[in-house]
Amino acid sequence: MNKAKLDEQMLDLFDKLRVQDKKVGHWFARVLRERTREQQQQSQVQVAELNRQLTLVRHQQDQLLNLRHLEEIDPNTFASKGTELRDRVARLTLQVESLDRGRSEVGEIAVKAFELSQTLKQQWLTADYRAKRRLLEIVRLNFKLDDVNLVPEWRKPFDVLAEGLDSENSRADRI
Repeated sequence: MNKAKLDEQMLDLFDKLRVQDKKVGHWFARVLRERTREQQQQSQVQVAELNRQLTLVRHQQDQLLNLRHLEEIDPNTFASKGTELRDRVARLTLQVESLDRGRSEVGEIAVKAFELSQTLKQQWLTADYRAKRRLLEIVRLNFKLDDVNLVPEWRKPFDVLAEGLDSENSRADRI
């Protein structure tokens, strides 16, 4: 297969990822951004609650230490309860960190993936060999050769765009 034929097939495949109706494309990107914003707001509420719990547990740690200084609890009870509270602080801190990172990253990646899918054809036409290879690494897992045609195995979320919008089972009123 020569370079021109390969480029032609790649451009045809990229067309499957592209939302042809610009209004639908803008709507889809807007919905992705809105959902990302909603998820970030939910995440902020969850982080606030986890931080509230962290404050309470740290206060309990302080109280426990004060009780030990006043010798109102024995060393074994102090050690046991101290370990329990330290573990709770570690768990809550880990949850806060994962919420802070996870939600915003996933939303941004979804929006960027959609935006990339809409410009793949133009990027392919102007890309050098290395850039084309990188584009392929981003959007597909593998290719199979069916006779003389390339059949891609798309990465998520590109598989949804390739199959969902062109599926016989899809409804015209939704994506």
